[in-house]
Amino acid sequence: MKKALSIILTLMMCLLALAGCSGGGDSSGGSGDEQPGYVIGVIPFADTAAEQIVWNEYLEEYIGPELNVTFKFVTAPGLDADAAVTAVEELKLAGCEGILGIVDTPAAIEKANDLGMWFIRSGGLSVEADQEEIDDLEYYLGSMGPSSEDEYQAAYDMTKYYIDNGSKDILVYAGMLGLYIPSEMHIQRYQGVIDALEEAGVKYTLPESGSPVTGPGVGEFDSGDSGLNVSVIYGVNIPGLDDTFVDRLTQTCSGKTFDAVIMTVEGSQDMSTWLGGLGITGAKTGEVGSFNPTTTASFNAGTCDYLVGKYASSMGPAVAALINAIDGNADIVKEADGTGSRLIQPFWIAQSPEEYNEMVEFDNVANPAFNKELVDQYIKRLNPDVTAETFAEFAGMSYDDLKALR
Repeated sequence: MKKALSIILTLMMCLLALAGCSGGGDSSGGSGDEQPGYVIGVIPFADTAAEQIVWNEYLEEYIGPELNVTFKFVTAPGLDADAAVTAVEELKLAGCEGILGIVDTPAAIEKANDLGMWFIRSGGLSVEADQEEIDDLEYYLGSMGPSSEDEYQAAYDMTKYYIDNGSKDILVYAGMLGLYIPSEMHIQRYQGVIDALEEAGVKYTLPESGSPVTGPGVGEFDSGDSGLNVSVIYGVNIPGLDDTFVDRLTQTCSGKTFDAVIMTVEGSQDMSTWLGGLGITGAKTGEVGSFNPTTTASFNAGTCDYLVGKYASSMGPAVAALINAIDGNADIVKEADGTGSRLIQPFWIAQSPEEYNEMVEFDNVANPAFNKELVDQYIKRLNPDVTAETFAEFAGMSYDDLKALR
């Protein structure tokens, strides 16, 4: 199968060359004043993840039509490196010149490089060890998302918020740690939770492996003299990736009560449903996740009252990065030495329904924060004054920065 796909890929590349296809998408090849077309592939981590759905809506319904970009989506490969490589090959066959990856498996990025396709990781920074492995690849632009320090501080501050507001019975949800997933963002978030709890007198013990990343398990919390009762669960309710999550949650939580749930991943509404099935209700939930309809319902129902989130149009700078690279201006995205960049995008934080709904009103598909007018200013073909420094500032605009532009 792989050999057949390789042969088809080679033939397709030859046909594209004979046809004189340069610059992706649906460009008509008309006058120089016309906006060129682009075809960009998207590799998600989980097809049905709430944050992925709002990102897709922004890409397909807003920024794609506005910038003449056609987005091609593949089925999420999850943790399967071979499937990620196959996804890259499929996107090449679909005519894509660049890839916006929520999954950044080094093997997939190397394949994209071999096929002459620009690749940027968005939604989170690459694990540093992985990025070092691929940094020198010509077509690797880098990664974009909250910094490791931001990931840590966000979870630390959220945990402190609940402790300082009197929560005593706390459930920590450590996300995908413990499943052999070396995710930089989840490592930093969990460490922030651990440090805040230890400062309050809770004792933390590592799992036998010595790392919550490799597991099994993510360690244990001992209340000590803190007056806090802390339970922890890990994993993700995705069949095929973690088939025992619900059983593990049931074993950990049955017979307990919680007044706060601290989540290093999104899904407060799902958590409320799972706990409700065990007769556990009334817990306030804070999550590191995203602004999406599910979280909106959870916030307005009073289930979630603290969100550290990514937002729909945060994909805008990644799209601009790929357009610049396809246009021949990758230098304003990459580091000065040609290696992949690590472009920082801050979280948005809401601690009340009023704050949350204000932010959702500010950033939605019909009226996104990273709108066409703003993104256009950082495409070098349209604005020759763009530099690597100004592009990094653009990618790193905070909620307050973006609001000040309206």
